[in-house]
Amino acid sequence: MQNYLQALIKEIKIYGQQLQQAGIKVGTLYLGGGTPTVLTPQQLEMLLSACRLYLPLDNPEWTVEANPGTVTPEKISILVQNGVNRISLGVQDLCDERLALLGRLHTAGQAEQAFLSCKDNFPVVSVDLMVGLPGQTKEDLLSTLAQICRWGPQHLSLYGLMLEAETPLHEAVEAGTVSLPGEDENLAMFWASRRFLSACGYEAYEIANFAQRGYSCRHNLTYWRNLPYVGLGLGAHSFWQHKRLVNAKDPETYLACLKQDRLPVAEVQPVSREQEMEDTMILGLRLREGVSFASFASRFGIDLRHVFAAQIEHLLQLGLIECNHRVIRLTDAGLPVANYVFAEFLTV
Repeated sequence: MQNYLQALIKEIKIYGQQLQQAGIKVGTLYLGGGTPTVLTPQQLEMLLSACRLYLPLDNPEWTVEANPGTVTPEKISILVQNGVNRISLGVQDLCDERLALLGRLHTAGQAEQAFLSCKDNFPVVSVDLMVGLPGQTKEDLLSTLAQICRWGPQHLSLYGLMLEAETPLHEAVEAGTVSLPGEDENLAMFWASRRFLSACGYEAYEIANFAQRGYSCRHNLTYWRNLPYVGLGLGAHSFWQHKRLVNAKDPETYLACLKQDRLPVAEVQPVSREQEMEDTMILGLRLREGVSFASFASRFGIDLRHVFAAQIEHLLQLGLIECNHRVIRLTDAGLPVANYVFAEFLTV
């Protein structure tokens, strides 16, 4: 871990120098895609200090993912002292039996305690939950949401369960010893959760994300608006200078590159103007605000209604999208079949 952190800090330093030379400030910073709170307090301090030292931070929205089983008062103190102002807490569920099936390290009681500790120390706390879990019903989900809303997070993410191959849960489902909710049950949970959270004051600003007014995640909005970002670390992805970059996934390769003061980029995929327009539509339609005609025209110098005329006409006839004089966005009918809508904008 120490070797990896030293290499990661070198990567942070290299990118930080490039950003400073280009006069680019960092407005959002997100530590996740794993759980940084598994680090020791000393390692966490080392990483956060490097971010502050080398990156040209501009009063950033600084989010750190945290696991209720590994977040401690000492680690919370280190996060606060270094300027972290947003915590994304991986609660996942409030049923101990289902948490054990997922292989989570925490119980529902520990999740609540971790949330309360974070709420006392950070301006914004977001909670991640999973939907479509083994044995989960619509009533279970609504009960969980009711408890979570009483805690008072400013932001919630509800993601469908993704079974990973060769995990105990995947093997149990394959063997038939564990069953997952069916398509109709998942759809019922999708709509019930949206209605419930709306009544509790949370706006569904993206398909799977809900926020109280003014608390949408700025960092994730960068992805959904298809704007440039830099990913650092093992296997990290970037969209930078009209290229999709993927870092080395193999630890030895990653370490060797940075030992030689080279960025550990393993894949470079140039993004054509056409691909960037398609990506802008696919990602932007995830947002409730949709894709703005004006912003698309400003970015690409062309009206999206001309570029995607056939797709728009087809999807309008199906009732899956709607247009007004400003934006194009999914209808309620389009939300549950969003992937079908997105695929319509892939021309390659």
